[in-house]
Parts: sequence; structure tokens; C-alpha cells
Amino acid sequence: MNLNSGILAEGAIHATGSGDSGIFHITFDWPIFFSQLFGFAVIIFVIVKYVAPPVKRLMTKAQNNIQKQIEENQQAADRLVEAKRAYDNAVTDAQAELEHIREDARADAERIIAKMREFADAEVARVRSQGRDQIAQMRTQLIRDLKEELITTVMDSTEDKVRYEISATHVAADSIDKFLEDLEAMANAEPPVRRRAQPWAL
Repeated sequence: MNLNSGILAEGAIHATGSGDSGIFHITFDWPIFFSQLFGFAVIIFVIVKYVAPPVKRLMTKAQNNIQKQIEENQQAADRLVEAKRAYDNAVTDAQAELEHIREDARADAERIIAKMREFADAEVARVRSQGRDQIAQMRTQLIRDLKEELITTVMDSTEDKVRYEISATHVAADSIDKFLEDLEAMANAEPPVRRRAQPWAL
């Protein structure tokens, strides 16, 4: 920029100072040009020597960081895809396992219900058998008690009848004895009666 401005300034001076050469006559000052070129070269050297390497290192570091971030993002994307695939597989496996557990639970429930029914049937049969046995025992005991009561009643009734018959027999015996006594008394009293009757016969 300094070189261009120097050239333009020198050209303007020559253009304005020389009326004979015309307005478009431009002269070139080589010492100023080389000095400016040398300054520009020094600036370029300084930039290349001292400025460019740190800038290049920063750019390289930035590029490396960006590349690393890109790779990390790619790895993260790959991990995300892998995680989603693993999640889908886990969901599928969980659904299959859940269905398997449901089937097992249903089968276990059916087996438990069947065993409970068998147990209930066996318990009902046992209760019925026990009830029939108890009824049979009660019937046998009732028959035994009724027989004993009947025998006792019959014995009591028979004893009462026997006693009544015995007492009646004693009464009859007493009556017979009294009748016999009366007959004997009458027999003993018959001769006077006959003696009183004899005159009538005569």
C-alpha cells in the first residue's frame, strides 16, 4: 500500500511540475520503489517468519479440533445409532420375554386351577365319604340305642305285665281260696239244712 501511494504521489508531482510533458506523463523513482519493495519484503518476511507459524499452528489446531469434533460427532452419531439399535433389540427382547412370561403365567394359572379343582374334588369326595361314614355310624348307633331302648321298654313292660299277672294270680288265688273256704263253710253248714228239710219230705 505504501509502494502504490509513493508511485502515485511521484507521478502526480511530475505531472503537475512539467507542463511541457503533459498531464499524463508519469515518471518512475526507482530508489523509492526498491525501498518500498524492501520494506514490503521485510514485512512479508516478518509475517512469514513470526506471524504465519503461530497462525498456522492455531489454524492447524483449530482444524484438528474441528476434525476431532467431527470425528467425535460421527462417533456419537454411530453410538446413537448403535444405542437406538440396541434399544430396539432390547424392546423386542423385552416384548418377547414379556409374552413368554405371560404364557408361562397363563400355563401356571391353568395348572394351579386344575390342581385346585382336583383338590376340591378330592376334598368333596372325602367329605362325602366321611359324612356317609358318620351317617352310617350315627344310624348304627341310633339303631343300637333304639334296640336298647326297645329292649328296655319291652323288659319294663314285660316286667310290669308279669308283676300284674303275678299280682292278678295272687288275687285269683286268694279268690279261689276264699271261694273254697266259702264252699267248705257251706259244706259244713249243709247237714242242719238237710235235717230241716227231711220233715218236709216226710
